[in-house]
Amino acid sequence: MTQKHRQGFTLIELMIAMAFVSVLLLAIAFTAIQAGRMYNRGMILRSVNQSGRDVSDMLRRDFLQSNRDQIVDVGGNIVITVNDGPAQSGRFCLGRYSYLWNSADTIDNPAAVSSNPAVVYDDNGQPINFVRVIDENGSLCRQVDGKYPNILSDPTRVTQILKTQSDQSDVVIAVHGVAIGLITDPADPEGLYSIRLTLGTSKQSEINTADQTCKPPSDSLANLDFCAINKFEMIVRTNG
Repeated sequence: MTQKHRQGFTLIELMIAMAFVSVLLLAIAFTAIQAGRMYNRGMILRSVNQSGRDVSDMLRRDFLQSNRDQIVDVGGNIVITVNDGPAQSGRFCLGRYSYLWNSADTIDNPAAVSSNPAVVYDDNGQPINFVRVIDENGSLCRQVDGKYPNILSDPTRVTQILKTQSDQSDVVIAVHGVAIGLITDPADPEGLYSIRLTLGTSKQSEINTADQTCKPPSDSLANLDFCAINKFEMIVRTNG
């Protein structure tokens, strides 16, 4: 009887096959990681852009419902900035509604600026992010005993525009800048205003403050996966 011999894979062939499979798995893993990073970045950019559109629509409506003489102007400035050490907040008052926010640095590290008169707090003593407040007389833009009010004690009058750290623990969108300027003649009863609103992720260390962009990959503090910032510009008008 003739005996048939079966020849298996040699050791070299097995090593080549294993090397090929390893390279293939590494390529698949790398592609999956890159896809995940692109997805995360896309979702954050989408969130920033959606927030910017929502705020822009809200501002257009509120300016249109306001009379020009109701808008609080302090020394020629509509946007009021309050500073005290590392803390900074901003606000502007339209006569019917007022907008208040804490800076990105304050949102990013609230413990460093606790009990600071420049920080705006909610009724629970927590720093706000960006809110809209029913404020018929613009009292939040008027000093009391040399200080601007910084505690929003009535939550029923407050609408949260951007979420705080306790609500969104992973990535928080914050205000990086607000500029409002009158572009019509001061004697014109109907006012046209230009608004530039800058929103982005709250990690100030990941953003170039000079041009308000995310730091490039060459920077050791760059985080292209979770950094996003955008500027929103609009022209709004008052009701008279």
